[in-house]
Amino acid sequence: MQDFDESIEEALNAPIEHDGVLSVGELSWQIARVLEADPILCDVVVRGEISNFKPYSSGHLYFTLKDGNAQIRCCCWKKSAAKLQFRPNNGDRVVATGHVEFYAQRGEVSFIVTNLRFDGQGALAEAFERLKNELDAEGLFASERKKLLPHYPRRIGLITSPSGAVAHDVVTVLRRRWPVATIVFIPSAVQGFSAVPELMRALSWAGALDDLDVLIMARGGGSAEDLWCFNDEDLVRAASRCPIPLISAIGHETDFTLLDFVADLRAPTPSAAAELVAPDIVDLQAALYQAQRRMFNAVAGEVRLSRQRLEAARRRKALSDPTARLRKSRTQVAELRSRVRDAARRRVKIEKQALTALRGQLRALDPQRTLDRALERGFVLVRDENGELVTNAASVQTGQKLTIHWRDGALQVTIDE
Repeated sequence: MQDFDESIEEALNAPIEHDGVLSVGELSWQIARVLEADPILCDVVVRGEISNFKPYSSGHLYFTLKDGNAQIRCCCWKKSAAKLQFRPNNGDRVVATGHVEFYAQRGEVSFIVTNLRFDGQGALAEAFERLKNELDAEGLFASERKKLLPHYPRRIGLITSPSGAVAHDVVTVLRRRWPVATIVFIPSAVQGFSAVPELMRALSWAGALDDLDVLIMARGGGSAEDLWCFNDEDLVRAASRCPIPLISAIGHETDFTLLDFVADLRAPTPSAAAELVAPDIVDLQAALYQAQRRMFNAVAGEVRLSRQRLEAARRRKALSDPTARLRKSRTQVAELRSRVRDAARRRVKIEKQALTALRGQLRALDPQRTLDRALERGFVLVRDENGELVTNAASVQTGQKLTIHWRDGALQVTIDE
C-alpha cells in the first residue's frame, strides 16, 4: 500500500512530457497545481472592499474584493455564508479568510471565502454617504420638489447607451404598452470618463425640447465602480434643474445612486421604468369599453323610463279630455272667489266693530269732552295775556289782563283788586 501511494505521488510530481507545446488543459492543470501547493494561498487572510455583491437564492454569495490597486472575484458557499455574523453590502471593508482556487472551465482564479469580518465602510461608500448628506441638507432630495408624471405621455425621452441592451428593452416595453407615444432617443455614454459630460449634455438637450412629457435615464446593472458616474455631484445638480419629470432606472433593484434620490421617480430596472411611465393601452381600451357599456346601459335605462312616463301620461284624463281639467279649474276658481268675498265681508264687519269700540274709548278719554262737562257745570278757564292757564290767585297781579272762558264764550277783564 505504501509503495502504491509513493508511485501516485511520483506520478503527480513528475514533469509533463510534451513536445514544447502545452494543451489548454495541461496549462490549467499546472496553474491549479502551483496554486494548491502554495501554503500561503491555501489559508490566506485578505483585507479589501466589497463590490458587485450578489446573493443568490441558493444561499451562495458572489462578490468582488478590491483595493486601490487590484481586485479578485470571490465566492462564499452557502454553508459558510450561513455562519457569517453580518450581512455584507457593497462598500463594506472586510477581512476575508479563505483559499484560492483556479477554475479551469472558465480560466478564472477565485478566492473561496470561508469567513468574513466587518472592517468598516469603504472609500467609495464613505464618499457616497458624505455627498448624499450634503445634497440632502441643501434640499435637493426633498419630496416637495418632485414633479408628477403625466398620465398619458405623448413624447418620451430616453437617455442611455446606444450600444447596450437597455434601449432595446425600454423601447420594446413602451411599444407594447403605449404604442401611441413617440420615443425620443438621446444617446450618451453611461460608464467611464466621458459618461458624466455626455449625460449632462443629454440632460441639457432634453430640457431645451419643449414637447417632451417625461424623461428616462437608464443603465443596466454593473459594479459600484461602473455606476459611479451617476453619483457625480455636477450630474446630480443638473438633474435637479431638469424641467421635465425625470425617472432614474440605474442598475438592478438593489443598486442605489445619488441620481435615484434627486430624480422625480426611481425605477428598480430600466424595464420597470418603461412600465411606470406608460399606461397599458390594453387595460385602457378595456376600461374605455367598460365605460362605453355603462354609458350605453345608462342611456338605454333613461329611454325606457321616459317611455314608461310617456305611456302613463297618455293614459291620464287630462290628455284624453283637456276641457275637463279646465272646467274643474273654473269651478275651483269660483269657489275660491266666493270664499274670499265672504271672508272679506266678515273681516270688514269685525274691523268696523273694533273701530267703533276704539272711537268710544277715545271719546271717553278726550280732554275737551272733560272740559266741556266742567264748563256746563259752571266752571271757567282763566288764561293770562300769554294764553297760559291761571291756576291760583297768587299768580295774578293788579292791573293784569285776563281772559275768562265760559262754555258759550269768553270775556277779557282787568284786575283792579
